[in-house]
Amino acid sequence: MTAEWIRWPANVVARFGGEPLAFGGDYNPEQWDESVWHEDVRLMREAGVNLVTVGVFAWSTLQPAPGRWNFDWLDRVLDLLHANDIAVDLATATASPPPWLTTRHPEVLPVDRHGRTMSQGGRQAWSPSSRVYREHSLALVEKLAARYGEHPALALWHVSNELGGHNSRCYGEASAVAFRAWLRERYQDSLDDLNAAWTTAAWSQTYSAWEEIQPPRLTFTDSNPTQVLDFDRFSSDQLREQLRAEIAVLRRITPDVPITTNMVLFDAGKNMDYSSWAADLDLIASDHYLRPTPDAHVELSFSADRARGLSKGDPWLLMETATGATSWRSVNPAKSPGQLRRDVFSHVARGADGICFFQWRAARAGAERFHSAMLPHAGAGSRKFREVAALGADLRSCAGVLGARVVADCALLFSEESWWAAERESHPHNGLSYAESALGWYRSLWEAGVTADVVPPSADLSGYRLIVVPMLYLVSDRDAAAVAAAAD
Repeated sequence: MTAEWIRWPANVVARFGGEPLAFGGDYNPEQWDESVWHEDVRLMREAGVNLVTVGVFAWSTLQPAPGRWNFDWLDRVLDLLHANDIAVDLATATASPPPWLTTRHPEVLPVDRHGRTMSQGGRQAWSPSSRVYREHSLALVEKLAARYGEHPALALWHVSNELGGHNSRCYGEASAVAFRAWLRERYQDSLDDLNAAWTTAAWSQTYSAWEEIQPPRLTFTDSNPTQVLDFDRFSSDQLREQLRAEIAVLRRITPDVPITTNMVLFDAGKNMDYSSWAADLDLIASDHYLRPTPDAHVELSFSADRARGLSKGDPWLLMETATGATSWRSVNPAKSPGQLRRDVFSHVARGADGICFFQWRAARAGAERFHSAMLPHAGAGSRKFREVAALGADLRSCAGVLGARVVADCALLFSEESWWAAERESHPHNGLSYAESALGWYRSLWEAGVTADVVPPSADLSGYRLIVVPMLYLVSDRDAAAVAAAAD
């Protein structure tokens, strides 16, 4: 994107006093009879919705069989949304492959550390190292970009969905081959350098050929910690390659349409080095689901400040959150009256210029049938829908203050690589949590009323008066020097 692109895409409808604000959520019209669509749009307008994400899990609907495409329904959906002044964050639909692909090409499926192949039937049933998956997914992206690149409803491209949320680590043969290639590049084709870095003389692990190296599959004892760390780096890079491959197709065909992907910045986001992904995106977008703990609001603030840190202070988008209960935890508490408004404005206060939910209409069936939504099973007459509509009105009323940068003079450093390395086995204390340690320091700042950017160690630290460096177990020489220089 060019430097002229700022904040929100021009065709996100500025219905809120001409100010940049997005309000909406995931919309899955393919799960419903078309007769429901017009009611959806009418109620979206009533709630103040101006942006919806479409097509996240629509691959099997868009391509029901090899070489057979079905875009007519999506044409009608986008036309209907545009006619009602609702912009679209269009997903590339690559998050979960269709059954025909995994049936014809079972090598696409990921393999866990125990050597078990994951089956079709859930989501993200693909290996990040599968060349077959890459080929078919990019063909889908090409079709979508060519067909909808100039559609007036299109505001934003949404690459995949929560990349690596479930399939971040694959230990199959395709991953083994890709891992060796990644290692050869990292160690400049020198096995001696690899053996030295991994200290393979310990436990008789010295390698004499690249083909001997495997992913860190299940072993009787603790695995080689540097091998595991390199596999973590490799795995994040494989997902980033998929992200960048899809982005390359979109940039080639639709160079003026901004691109994002939704990150999960705590808990489930442990396995991705998001700090290295941020530069590939035009807009930082995050998903946040409130922890069922007494101080959940502190972690919410931490994750929001981390999104702003990755965005280098620019506005960012809360791509997914819940209006009420989630559905994947052992116990999924509902939100009390007023809690939704408090949570949303906590994100807004930390730089979010868009608030979106999963999802618009509660699912009638499927794995997420009990997940809350903007339009719940009880319909438009419910307390929840009234609360959502009131929230839309509240956001409209304060649109004039949105877009302002949040300025912090404190930074808290957070490193995914340290997270991985600090929580490996064979430490003096094996019960320490890197994330909880960082959150503990952040909580002290929060309680003192100190606004902090949560940033990677590679960030520009020159503008901060206070830099908090919790449990930085692993750091590069360059980043260590930058921290030392900032402290002078």
